Amino acid sequence: MTTDIGQTAAAVVATLAPFTPFLIEVGKAGGKKLAEVMAEQGGEAAWKKAQSLWDKLQTRFHDDDEVQVMATGVAVKPEDEARQTMLAEVLGSRLQENPALAQELFDLLGGQEAVQQLLAKRSSWVEDVTQRMKGSGRQIVQASDDSVIKGVRQIKQ
Repeated sequence: MTTDIGQTAAAVVATLAPFTPFLIEVGKAGGKKLAEVMAEQGGEAAWKKAQSLWDKLQTRFHDDDEVQVMATGVAVKPEDEARQTMLAEVLGSRLQENPALAQELFDLLGGQEAVQQLLAKRSSWVEDVTQRMKGSGRQIVQASDDSVIKGVRQIKQ
């Protein structure tokens, strides 16, 4: 594996976060809201990837109370970065004990094909960012909800 387990855990959580209310079914998340989230997050492919990741995690951690509590916290408030970080830390520690699962998740995320994504949402301001990438992959910059992105440099080496 060419990435570390902590990065894999963080990438898994970032991919899952917007979809957790629908994966865990907390609150009254409806079909219309799922369609909106899918549109914002990259469509049906993003939803299917989140489902695949969640299925892998549930198969292994369905009885792990700490993983379930942290995932539910993200599902209640998916945009909360602190909750995402806590879930990523717990998941990272569990993946240290299960490197085969970490590799499976890494592969589901795209494996060797790198993806660098810069998202600005909810009236945020992002400025002076440089993305550097070696090898194949995608670099994405996206702004929505009255956000501003300025001074982004994307370099493929």
